[in-house]
Amino acid sequence: MFAGYQLRAIWPPSSEEYGLLKEAHRFLDNHYLRQLPEQLMLERGMIHGMVDKLGDPYTTYIEPAAHEIQTDDLTGEYGGIGAYLSRGEDRRVHLIPFDDGPAARAGVQEGDILIAVDYQLIEENTGLETILAMVRGPVGTSVNLILASRKPGDDDLILDIVRTAFPIPSVNGYLQPTDLKIGVIVITLFSEKTPQEVEDSFLDLKSRGMETLVLDLRDNAGGLLDSGIDVARFFLSDGLILIEERRGEVKEVYRVETKGDAVDIPLAVLINGNTASAAEVVAAALQANHRAPLIGTPTFGKGSVQLILELSDQSSLHVTASRWKTPQGITLDLHGLQPDVPVTIDDGEHDVIMLAAVDWLQHDQ
Repeated sequence: MFAGYQLRAIWPPSSEEYGLLKEAHRFLDNHYLRQLPEQLMLERGMIHGMVDKLGDPYTTYIEPAAHEIQTDDLTGEYGGIGAYLSRGEDRRVHLIPFDDGPAARAGVQEGDILIAVDYQLIEENTGLETILAMVRGPVGTSVNLILASRKPGDDDLILDIVRTAFPIPSVNGYLQPTDLKIGVIVITLFSEKTPQEVEDSFLDLKSRGMETLVLDLRDNAGGLLDSGIDVARFFLSDGLILIEERRGEVKEVYRVETKGDAVDIPLAVLINGNTASAAEVVAAALQANHRAPLIGTPTFGKGSVQLILELSDQSSLHVTASRWKTPQGITLDLHGLQPDVPVTIDDGEHDVIMLAAVDWLQHDQ
């Protein structure tokens, strides 16, 4: 699940001695029956244990491969070769190139088997997340792939492919099929590019005849807090967005600084039990400022903000560093936001929450 991430920072190297850890490591090194894992694996295990003792589900240690992929999601793009990875029943990793992407142009064919990345062999137990992180990298850099021969007796294929930028959209906009005057903007997560994507989608829908709007925040687990604040400001002319509290510091209040570009359009917001964190920030701000009703089911209830602190090996610590409250000063942990228009009936065939929003925009707003 994404959290309410606020910023990234470099974690400074520690000068602490941690004598007890060294003592335990020495005993293991001297007496354990088998060979110890490499030092880096032990250190990462120690970090996992230390973080687990905090008892905070949102303060976590993320190893390098997962951190790289999550960073791509939050920045809204990645440098890659343009290919899907899948593991077949034979446990081998197969490539499916995008049409006209770098991999396809380099000669990769659907079903090709990946043997190595930058001459590092792919093992049966190597996770797809790890392999994906190996294939991805800075835009403009080259990655070497070794692919298994396609016919008996042929040589393996060795390809050098230059990574290019691929966007990861966080917003999808469309006109409601049953009423083309109602636009829908779906936000799946809050990345660095989300505020601009929301603006672009809004302007596109407006040019196509949109007169009212549904903002769909269902199943949005959050993302970057600053992006959530900017999206809320886009729909508000004034008012308070959230209150942030840090340990030992004065409260910080986030307000609408200038009138947003979408303040006049009638608006309804969709929520459910998977609407969390930065998505709840947006929903709470629009509800508290009487800008739009919340339609659906109660939200997840996550009122904390995590800093992303990158370590020297490109792993990261996500550390709960502050707590946010709604404009009314309410903490959302455990209970979440309550909808103005509760929708609890689900017949399994119709999107009843969307239908309730359409009905509200057509008759009640």
